[in-house]
Amino acid sequence: MNDIYHAFDRERLPEQNATLRPATVGEVIRLPSAEYHADPAPEPSLSATLAKLLISRSPRHAWMASPSLNPDRKPIHKKTFDIGRAAHRAILGCGDDYVMIPDEILASNGAASTKEAKAFIADARERDLTPLKADEIAQIEAMQEIAHARLLEHGVTLDPERSELCAIAQVEGIWCRAMFDNVPLDPKLPIYDFKTCEDASPDACMRAILNYGYDIQAEHYRAVWKAATGEDRNFVFIFQEKPEPNEVTLIRLSGSFEAMAKRRAARARRVWGECSASGNWPGYPIGLHEVDAPAWLVEREFQEEM
Repeated sequence: MNDIYHAFDRERLPEQNATLRPATVGEVIRLPSAEYHADPAPEPSLSATLAKLLISRSPRHAWMASPSLNPDRKPIHKKTFDIGRAAHRAILGCGDDYVMIPDEILASNGAASTKEAKAFIADARERDLTPLKADEIAQIEAMQEIAHARLLEHGVTLDPERSELCAIAQVEGIWCRAMFDNVPLDPKLPIYDFKTCEDASPDACMRAILNYGYDIQAEHYRAVWKAATGEDRNFVFIFQEKPEPNEVTLIRLSGSFEAMAKRRAARARRVWGECSASGNWPGYPIGLHEVDAPAWLVEREFQEEM
């Protein structure tokens, strides 16, 4: 078995006790990611992922994705998530480790398609490890070096002792949970959330926030942290490109964007509470939906005809 890769050549942080309990004001806990994602709250709790599904899809989609509500839910592994998960471990200094797939069990074209490679990958995932090929690990190491250098230029240092922290608390009477990438000890500093992407230019980051509902995540995290600790923190995204040159951009929502995010996160809590109370988790609205062309498309068509 190959060595498991730990960022900063340091040992895994000790996991806190196995007694899963809700966080109270002033309490933040650390849980293994598998236990956190299994939802250890006293009642089915709202996560950022479920909140995004409530707003962008439907309550039925959120129910399907909830480990507490849907007994048939199964974890989904996608290769596209592996680099991001491993980059989190390398850059935050805490989280699920990754392991190298031995070169000798790969196919002649370098694909992890052999029987031995598939067995290795299945075993790694069973142990909550991210299996990566040697070139992918080299990519992660390059990203780690550049991310730390760029963050230092911004005056940001990510203390591993403050990474992958969990809080479970009631927000407006709704049980909510969140796993925070990094929250500095100084309460004047923001919550940091690390994202990997293809393009970290500010405009591309804004589009990603809209496309993936990251605005809802930001306000959900802020609300859960405040409920658990009493601290009202800002929230900053750290976007890093997976392709070279692996550039980094820091983004914070402001003005109308921040206000909209607060409303959307609050609406997700309200809908979650209503569905939980009624036991009814509807899908898309019944009826014929008429779709009109967006203004930008109409304008483009007009310009092309001139």
